[in-house]
Amino acid sequence: MKNKLNKIKDKINLKMIAIFTFIIGLVSNIPSVYAVEKIEGGNITIDSLGAIIKNLATKVQIFGIVISFIALIVFVIQFIIGDDETKQRRKKTILYTLGGVALLILVPSIINFVIDTLK
Repeated sequence: MKNKLNKIKDKINLKMIAIFTFIIGLVSNIPSVYAVEKIEGGNITIDSLGAIIKNLATKVQIFGIVISFIALIVFVIQFIIGDDETKQRRKKTILYTLGGVALLILVPSIINFVIDTLK
């Protein structure tokens, strides 16, 4: 029974790696350097810097939510097939992951608050 569960876990891990790699490929359209011309030209403003930060924060938010969703699926499966000790640990992990998702959802509000405060 334990061997069967380990094989299932290994298959899930391989699928998660494949999905993770695919998602990184989708999200990695971020240019390697932001606003190089503006920095060299010396005409960067708070508004343009704010736009850069918002764009980066949006990409990080999407990436984080997708990874959190995948992690939640794995943790729920481990919670279902685990013993009592594993279930207690996975329950805490699931709650922490949901808390992280809540923070990721609030990222645009936090960024807007900071940028508005700096203006």
